[in-house]
Amino acid sequence: MPKSSSEPSEIVIRTDPESNETQVNLMAGGRKVSWLSIIPFTVHIGTAKVRMDGIGGVGTDPHHRKRGYSRRVLEAAVTHMRSGDGALSMLYGIPDFYPKFGYATAGPDHLVVLNDLEGGSELPTGWTVRDFSASDLPAMQAIYAHTAASTVEAAVRPAQGGVWSHLTEEAGDDKPDACRVVLSPDGIVHGYVWRARWCWYVKHVLETEFPQALVLGEVMADSPAVSDAVLAVCRQWARNEAVERKVKQIVLAFPPEGDPAASAMHHYARFMQNYSACGASMARVLDVARLLHALSPELQASLQRAKSRYTGSLVFQTDIGAAALQITPDAVTVESDDAAPADALRVMLPQTELARMALGAFPPDDLLSRLPQRPAEAVERLLEEMFPLRFPHMYLPD
Repeated sequence: MPKSSSEPSEIVIRTDPESNETQVNLMAGGRKVSWLSIIPFTVHIGTAKVRMDGIGGVGTDPHHRKRGYSRRVLEAAVTHMRSGDGALSMLYGIPDFYPKFGYATAGPDHLVVLNDLEGGSELPTGWTVRDFSASDLPAMQAIYAHTAASTVEAAVRPAQGGVWSHLTEEAGDDKPDACRVVLSPDGIVHGYVWRARWCWYVKHVLETEFPQALVLGEVMADSPAVSDAVLAVCRQWARNEAVERKVKQIVLAFPPEGDPAASAMHHYARFMQNYSACGASMARVLDVARLLHALSPELQASLQRAKSRYTGSLVFQTDIGAAALQITPDAVTVESDDAAPADALRVMLPQTELARMALGAFPPDDLLSRLPQRPAEAVERLLEEMFPLRFPHMYLPD
């Protein structure tokens, strides 16, 4: 029986040469009925930079739902990404849908809540704050790059376009509450506070969950002393806003590490880590060898910090493929699992658990204890040295 003209017949995948984003569309009768976007990122994982494909804008026409169309689009997207150059894929997912495509929860959402709007609200002598102007952008980009370089999951941001274009557009629209910069007595920008209300998560999640809070999407400072000044600006902002509406607290989206977090620890603050059993921040591996190759600088650094004495090969066998690490005191390199010697150490694990370890999202001993086949003690010790618990966090504007 011939197909109806309205029955979905093909997946169309197109990449925009300017944005480099890829659209995956399921077509029916000449129009798309189910779709998603693949957004290319490079993210920091300590000293390593890892190519990651983000999934966003997943949707299906209301008249075509519950027919398995999103499944077809997600399957096509994963196949496409695995044939590319990405090592990981990440998304912010709804519960109980994405595991069937190989995604698993990849850590918590990090928030810091300041409950005292008065204490610590005075700027140090000579320091000032003002609204963002376009000329501040290079300084802000340098502050962000400095902060992101020592974190896990923060995106490498291009200087032109991308996330920064939202900020310049906000300034161009003369929105004084978009962003404020903090200047030292010599007039140099050392920190900034970005509201980023254009972010879906800021406006539709955090502001809904905390209706009596000033929610700030990105807070950055380039030193501990500046962090005190930046948090003072947050308190001043909240007190000014309280004139118009009831504001009782400040909600900041950053992990419990780095200078602003350390500064918050000296005040009345609540650090929140919100976990989801199956949803929120999720990740999967696209290619085992590509991931291990990208991670190799950080793996070497982790082994050196742990004063590891191991020399030899470690084979990772997963449900999507295998690869081996050749480890010496001076380098960590990737080789084919076929090239590993017979006496190489080996670990068998799902690709989801490798993704979680790569991001430092869970204690490695906990993940390893849950494997169907727990690795040998020497393998566990080596993996715990290479993949310590971290605080993965992608800043909300990304």
